[in-house]
Amino acid sequence: MATRKKTSISRPGNRSVPVGPPIAPAILSRGPVFQPRFKNIRPGRFTWETPWAVVAVEGRLGGIHRKVLDAIFAEPIKSKRIESGAQMMVIDPYRIAKLTGTTKSHPQWLRSILRDMQQADVTIIDKASGLHYWGHIISDIWESKKSVAMPGGALTGDRPLFVVTISPGWMKIYDTSLVVKYRNELPILSALQNGATHAVALHVLTHSGGSFSVDELLKIVGALTPDTSIRHRRRLIHQVEDEAEMLARMGMHLYRQADTDRLMLAYHPTGDVHVATPKP
Repeated sequence: MATRKKTSISRPGNRSVPVGPPIAPAILSRGPVFQPRFKNIRPGRFTWETPWAVVAVEGRLGGIHRKVLDAIFAEPIKSKRIESGAQMMVIDPYRIAKLTGTTKSHPQWLRSILRDMQQADVTIIDKASGLHYWGHIISDIWESKKSVAMPGGALTGDRPLFVVTISPGWMKIYDTSLVVKYRNELPILSALQNGATHAVALHVLTHSGGSFSVDELLKIVGALTPDTSIRHRRRLIHQVEDEAEMLARMGMHLYRQADTDRLMLAYHPTGDVHVATPKP
């Protein structure tokens, strides 16, 4: 992957340094590719438009897929860019499960998530650059010839490692877009229980700070639509409020606007989020 200039998103005087590899292009959180839910993810064809992007997805992609994809980029055992432009990653199912906050560490669970990302067809139009991206997230999946011992000594035998190839088309986004580094925030993001809150947090992390209407954020990530009932909207708002403590750990503080009583989110970066800009 090409070397990029590293820019910190932090408050003045913050001495935090970039941690870990670039994890996800900002456009993925500003034009939601992944449905803002962890369960009951509907397969089909979906289109979203935000001020930053137009996204069309045919397949099954949700918040759990985004968690897994982030974990793959954050903690591969080995990573190699190949001639086609694709990125080969050797990953450990147990470590991926741990980083995504799931108890489903059996390789079959991960294999199912990876296949969804291999089969889903994604189109992204970046409005700022005018660039179009399309294709599948993952082009190849297979078990490595190497295996590792089960963790903790509680289980006997070995577990397989997976070799995952991120497609050339998907890696093109990393080469041409702003990419966010937030390895230190992944444990907090993984602890979020609601898919809409998770999507909102990822979107806000792509900004350098500011105040946002939670209603507008939920619309941007695709959780609120014109068909959403008043009752379901209230439920979503309550779910975001229920995770206020976790959001605050990432510098995202909820408050009620005095004149309208609207739920707002003020973002004051902690210094754990950085960006890598594409090489000119």
